Amino acid sequence: MPRLDRIAAAAAAAALLAACAGSPPDLAPARPDAPWQPPAAAPTGGFVLPPQPALAELPPTPDVDPAHAYTLPELIDLAQRNHPATRIAWIDARNAALAAGAAQRAWLPRLSATVLAGYQQRRGDSEGRWLSFENEGSGHAAVGVLSLQWLLFDFGERAALAEGAEQGAMVAGIGFTAAHQQLIESVSLAYYAHGAAQARIGVAQRSLANSRQVLDAAQARYRQGIGTVIDVAQARQGVAQAELARVQAEGRARDNHHALVAALGISPLTPLKVADAPAPALGRADEAPVERIVAEALARRPDVQAAHAALLASRAGARAAEAARRPKVFLAASASRSSGRASVSALPGIGQDGPTLNLSGSGSGAGVFVGVTVPLLDGGTRETAQAQAAQRIDAAEARLDRARQQAVQQIVVAQDALRSALASAEAAEALQATAAVTHDAALEAYRHGVGTITAVTLADTQMLQAGQALADARAAAQSAAVTLAFATGALGSAPR
Repeated sequence: MPRLDRIAAAAAAAALLAACAGSPPDLAPARPDAPWQPPAAAPTGGFVLPPQPALAELPPTPDVDPAHAYTLPELIDLAQRNHPATRIAWIDARNAALAAGAAQRAWLPRLSATVLAGYQQRRGDSEGRWLSFENEGSGHAAVGVLSLQWLLFDFGERAALAEGAEQGAMVAGIGFTAAHQQLIESVSLAYYAHGAAQARIGVAQRSLANSRQVLDAAQARYRQGIGTVIDVAQARQGVAQAELARVQAEGRARDNHHALVAALGISPLTPLKVADAPAPALGRADEAPVERIVAEALARRPDVQAAHAALLASRAGARAAEAARRPKVFLAASASRSSGRASVSALPGIGQDGPTLNLSGSGSGAGVFVGVTVPLLDGGTRETAQAQAAQRIDAAEARLDRARQQAVQQIVVAQDALRSALASAEAAEALQATAAVTHDAALEAYRHGVGTITAVTLADTQMLQAGQALADARAAAQSAAVTLAFATGALGSAPR
C-alpha cells in the first residue's frame, strides 16, 4: 500500500474512534449488570403502537343460547365445533390424505402440450476472395408439441414414497383423533373445576346462613342477660369470615368460568350458562393388574400409534433413498407440428424438464422412445440422503420408545391419583357428616345455655372446611377418572 494511502486509512480510523467516543450517552451500550433504561427522548405515550383499524375485529361468537344451561356433553360438542385445534387437525389430516393420493398417482404417465411462436431477424457480413457483401433475413415460426413421459420401472422408489405418504396420512389422522381426546380432557377438567367452584359457593352460603343463626342466638342471649358482649362480637366475626369466604368462592367461580370458556375455544364475550355438575357416583378404582391396563393402553394410545406410523414412514423413506441410486426405465413419445421457417425435433425429459425444441424450418414429426437413465455421479448427494434416512429411522425408534415410556408413567401415575382421590372423597364425606352433627349439637347447646360461643364458632368453621374439602375431593375424583381414561387412550366421548 502506498504511504499516502496508509496515512489516509489511519486518519479515517482515528476519526471513527473519535466519533464513537463522542456518541450520546443514550446510544452507548449499557453494562451487562446495569438495568436497561429507555432513551431520554422517548415519544409521547411511551411504547404504544399506533392503532390499525383494520385489525379491530372482535372474535366471532358461536351460536349459543344464553338461556340454556349446557351440560358436559353439550359443552364438548360446542368445543369440537368451534375450537381452532380441531379445525387445524382436520386440515392437516386432509392435506396428508391429498399427499398420499398424489403419491399413488405417480405410476400414471404424464402428458404435456407445448405451443411456441417466435420471430427471428439476422443481419451479418459475408466476405469472399474478391467480394464482400451484407445479408439480412427474418422469419416467423410456430410449433406445437405433444409429449408423453412414463416411468416404467424404478426399483420400488415410487412404492416406497407412496407408503411413506400413506403413513404420513395415518399420522395426521391419528393426530386428529388425539386433538379431540385432548379437547375432551381439557373441557372435562375445566367443567369439573367449575362445578367444584359452584359447590364451594353453596357451602359458603350455607356457612354464612349458619353464622347468622349463631349471631341471632348470641344477640338473644345477650338481651336475656345471660350472654356477653364478647359472645356477640365473636358471632359477628364469624359472620364476617363467612361473608369473606363467600366472596372468595364467587371470585374463584368466575375464574373457573373463564377457564372453561377458554377450554371451549370460543370468545370470552359469549354469554354461556353452565349446568350444575351431577353428584358423582364414586366407587372403587379398577383393581385390574396394571400390566394388563398398560398393555391395552399402549395398543390404543394415539401418541404411540403415531410414533409407530412415523417409524414406518421413515423406513419407507430409507427404501426410497436406496432405490434412487438405481437405474430407471422410461418410455417417451412426442408428436410435433411446425409452420413457417421452422422444423422441430422434440424429446421430452424426465421429471419437471420440458421438451427440447430446435426451430429451423417447417414440417411435422412423431417418435416413441424407450430409455434407461443411470445415476453415475452427483457429488455424494444420494449417499447423504441415505445417511439422513438412516438417522431418521434411529430418531423415530427413539421417539417410539419415549412415547411408550411416557405412556406407562402417565398411566401408573393416573391410576394412583384416582385411588387417592376416591379415598379422599370417601374420607371427606365422613368428615362433612360428622362436622354437621358437631355444628348442630354445639349450636343447640349454646341456645340452651350449656355451650360456649367458641365451640359454636369452631364447629361452624370446621363444617365450612369440611364442605369445601368434600367439593374439592369429588371434583378431584372426577378429574382423576378423566385423566386415567385419557392416559389409556379410552377417552373418546364425554365421560359419564
